[in-house]
Amino acid sequence: MYTIKQASTLTRLSIDTIRYYEKAGLLPTIKRLPNGHRVFSPSDIERLLLILCMKKASLSLEEVKLYLDIAETSNMTHEMISGMLQQKEKVKSQIAQLQTVLEFIDEKLAEGTWLKKKAEK
Repeated sequence: MYTIKQASTLTRLSIDTIRYYEKAGLLPTIKRLPNGHRVFSPSDIERLLLILCMKKASLSLEEVKLYLDIAETSNMTHEMISGMLQQKEKVKSQIAQLQTVLEFIDEKLAEGTWLKKKAEK
């Protein structure tokens, strides 16, 4: 079992973000000690890491909640698989766009100039 501070360290999410995710219904009911402090199980940590991954894949919190709610009640449906495949393609496109940006930056660094100078007349 982990304290909220330990959960924050393990997931690299802020304590406030973890509390927000709990209030938003993204986490199951978190157990509490008699003093009211939250304690997180390994499965809670795994769920936080999954939420983080889904957020990095540009899913909204509403979409994350929908996928988590469906996953708790059934196996992955055709719609879920289709939606995740679409999201995967979006992420691949973003990676390609960022690769183009990196190549441009590398080119400019190699040239030693950001803008080509206008031809002198």
